[in-house]
Amino acid sequence: MNRYLFLTLKKLPFGAKLSGEKTIEYRVQSDWIKSRLIGKDYDFIKFVNGYGTDKPFMIIEYKGYDVIKAESTFSFSNGLVVNVKKGDFAIKLGKIIETGNL
Repeated sequence: MNRYLFLTLKKLPFGAKLSGEKTIEYRVQSDWIKSRLIGKDYDFIKFVNGYGTDKPFMIIEYKGYDVIKAESTFSFSNGLVVNVKKGDFAIKLGKIIETGNL
């Protein structure tokens, strides 16, 4: 049985992942994300652009995570800019397995 991590995304991060340009999902360190990552193992991540069953989604291979060691800024061709801080999470993504409601 496959194990899924479910995460929601806004339009720009969703588009950058869908294009294949963004291969890491950055999340600010919080109790919520820690409870989803630390000590857990997943096969896939289901990203949804918004809330509800009719929203665009994609399923991507889960490749683990790292904890950011230094502040960085990442820019993407669709205008998305991501600022990460020491202690934030970098969730590593594999290939897109499925998309829907696009």
